[in-house]
Amino acid sequence: MTTQTRARTSTRAASMPVLDLAMRIGDHLLASGMSANDVVVQMLRVTRGYDLTGVHVDLTYTSITVTHHRGPKRQPLTVSRVVQPLVVNYTKVGGLDRLLDAIEAHELTITEATEAYEKLSYDPTPYPRWVSMLGAGGIASGAALMFSASWVLVVVSFAAATTMDRLQWFLGEKRVPPFFSQALVAGAMTMVAAGVHQLGRRGVWPFVGIDPTLIVVGGIVMLLAGVMIVGAVQDAIDQFYVTASARVLEVVMRTGGIVAGILVALDILESQGIAFEILNNPVSEAPLWAQFAGAGLISLSFAVYGYADWVMAALTTVIALIGFGAYLFFTSLDGSEVVANTLGALAVGFLATLVVRRTHAPGFGMESGALLPLVPGLTLLNGLLQMMARDPANPAIVAGGRTLLVGVLTALGIAAGATLGTYLGRPVSEQVRRLRRRVKAAGRVRTEASFTEPPRP
Repeated sequence: MTTQTRARTSTRAASMPVLDLAMRIGDHLLASGMSANDVVVQMLRVTRGYDLTGVHVDLTYTSITVTHHRGPKRQPLTVSRVVQPLVVNYTKVGGLDRLLDAIEAHELTITEATEAYEKLSYDPTPYPRWVSMLGAGGIASGAALMFSASWVLVVVSFAAATTMDRLQWFLGEKRVPPFFSQALVAGAMTMVAAGVHQLGRRGVWPFVGIDPTLIVVGGIVMLLAGVMIVGAVQDAIDQFYVTASARVLEVVMRTGGIVAGILVALDILESQGIAFEILNNPVSEAPLWAQFAGAGLISLSFAVYGYADWVMAALTTVIALIGFGAYLFFTSLDGSEVVANTLGALAVGFLATLVVRRTHAPGFGMESGALLPLVPGLTLLNGLLQMMARDPANPAIVAGGRTLLVGVLTALGIAAGATLGTYLGRPVSEQVRRLRRRVKAAGRVRTEASFTEPPRP
């Protein structure tokens, strides 16, 4: 074997383990919901940690390609990987962040880092699956609480949503496509609402006076892809247009499945003479405390549903309440929904960035949970329901187009506000970190000076 061949083989052996680890980490983060730009940044942390320069990362919604340019005299090394779906586990994502810190600090060899990643990948979830299922029910209860302070409605929404989560898990195990899975679950939720409505009409306590529309709303919020549309817009802002387009299409398909399931269920109910009307734009009658409680419950439940630890769950809830409070404040000033949501998202992005620099909690997970009370998933659903009017001359069709436009603009505003808040938060967080280091250094100097003996005469 010639010297040139041995050098090429040595370089290839050094490059492949690093690129493989970077792609496996990127696969995990992208499947967990991190934005495309942030995934690229995290992957490059691995290559920089092992002094691998000339690395280019190209990713789409379903695949990752990494190219290592090894100089003018060697062929570039290109590897690719298909993104595998997985159960979102924010505790593992936090562990990945700690692993990346150790890699950047040159504390681990590539072999040790790979073994640490494999161990992290096979770690069990921090709590049982049934606890995560309660998180799904909490999301529905929080959404119902934002519209009504009725405890019956909250309990019914919780019970129905936990049952629907089990149904959705079963359909996922049977590899049912998401469109049909969404349709079946939304249709089943509509059937549950119809049953509660019939019990209320017959005077059965405590279902008298319960609005079936709010049961449907509370149950399908966990199905709505509102957070996904925000992520898609954020990818578009970061100029990852292919990934953004794929996420937008997935939002359309998932939301279309929900609408199809609701409409089919309503047709079946009408044929049986037990139909009820679903309002396209339910009005919140909940007091202010209930709206805040609902927003906090949604964010907390989202964190639990994603297997977050208690630190991330608490921080997500606090940030969500601040962001929702900012939204209500600007709405009270007769501001538009788009502007109020944008400013609320800006507060969320800014605070999440400051918190992330002090903890290993995944920032994108905290932002997703904190933005959930603001996302326009329900607006998108309302627009589609309005446009599904059977009479072509129905003015609701035109109103539906307008509602859809408001939903898209709101999603754009939320994504832009969260992104701007992140950019504004980074320099502030860096200044706080520098000030903290200076204070610690000054404290050490004073401590050393206090133990220094005075000079002898």
